[in-house]
Amino acid sequence: MIVTFNHIIELNKKIQAEDLHYKVHMSDACGSQNMWIEDLDQAYSVKRDPRLYEIIDAHFKALGGEVVYSWDKRSFNMKDRSLTF
Repeated sequence: MIVTFNHIIELNKKIQAEDLHYKVHMSDACGSQNMWIEDLDQAYSVKRDPRLYEIIDAHFKALGGEVVYSWDKRSFNMKDRSLTF
């Protein structure tokens, strides 16, 4: 799945509507897209509100994608379905 900036804008609107203080950013370089999560409260917290991940997962699932999180859940990308046989 190719993620567009509009997908990220819509996702951030959903996060804001739930009064969660996070923002998702996207880096797009060399055919690889990576999204990272900014804590707008500037509080370093390993444990984030689980609703954040529910919103992210549901948003991309509705678009036909599947999210793969980094080990610390501070960044994510989309599952590569091109290798599915």
